[in-house]
Amino acid sequence: MAGGMAKKGAPLPAWLVAANTERRLAAEEAMRQRRPAGNPFVWVVGSEADYPGIVVDRRRVGAGWQIYVAYTSPRHELMQQWLDAEQLLPYEVSAPSPPTS
Repeated sequence: MAGGMAKKGAPLPAWLVAANTERRLAAEEAMRQRRPAGNPFVWVVGSEADYPGIVVDRRRVGAGWQIYVAYTSPRHELMQQWLDAEQLLPYEVSAPSPPTS
């Protein structure tokens, strides 16, 4: 068997199977660590000015998460910053009450 050619149908060596399994599991864990589950594009409040903003990105920092938020200031300037996830809450717009007559 020259040139790395094996017999057709021969099982792969156990060390190769284990190495590939470890690599796959490490890649899956890295993806889980990279981004939490859920929709990344959600509206949040809790920035210093408490303006609603949209989540643009997330990143793992130590044991927690930082969220990259974009929002507009009262002067209609686009603001963007990384904030600790613990500072933010989902922004929920309440439906207007029906008129009473």
